Amino acid sequence: MRIYGNPYELISEALRDLDEMGIIVKPTSMQNKKIKGNEEFWTKEIQDYVYKLVSREDDAPLFVFEDTREWAQEEFIERIAKHYENPGAAWKVRSDIWTQFLNVNGQFDYSYNKRLNRYTALDLIKMGIERDPDSRQYWLPIFHTSDLNYIGGTKRIPCSLGYFFMVRGGQLNLTYIQRSADAVAHFGNDVWLAWEMMEYMAAQTGYKPGILTHHIFSLHSYKKDWDALTRGIVGLANYE
Repeated sequence: MRIYGNPYELISEALRDLDEMGIIVKPTSMQNKKIKGNEEFWTKEIQDYVYKLVSREDDAPLFVFEDTREWAQEEFIERIAKHYENPGAAWKVRSDIWTQFLNVNGQFDYSYNKRLNRYTALDLIKMGIERDPDSRQYWLPIFHTSDLNYIGGTKRIPCSLGYFFMVRGGQLNLTYIQRSADAVAHFGNDVWLAWEMMEYMAAQTGYKPGILTHHIFSLHSYKKDWDALTRGIVGLANYE
């Protein structure tokens, strides 16, 4: 497992790894869309990409492809809100990405806002950490077994599987599990949002934020984005 000291190290190395070591696969669905035979969605992929990030200081490299910081900030606020919103408003900041995924009811097939606050889950974890900080039980699931009914492009299912919180050495660490991360469109935002969740829960429970461990079953990039992937790698090479 690689340990990265900052976002620049993480993003520059992860993109280079994907570009140089990714294998080509040809999926038949993407989100809730059928893409069988569509060469634009041929996928360069690394399986089981796992790393630790010890600091989010100087996070500009997370947004190397597009300045999506405003979206990420608005999205996080919606995710931890106590009231349910679908579709909410954050998606409008990246309407070029998200409009295509609105269903016939003008909503998304699922919302992280509802998944994260199901049965006040964040509050239950907060109370648990305050009561028993040494516990190994603070798993917050996002993916539901019912999502298996929609595999193959029938509906969108979460790319994020869940968060695991653990207090050790006087700090709150977070392990974030993803089944799928699009390196160009979403990866930087995924990292930013996971770290933000760790900082948020650390503040809620009175601990210092610790280390983010991120396990991605499929870190990938679609053929339509391979030129952007190359430009991102070149841009990061000139970053320092």
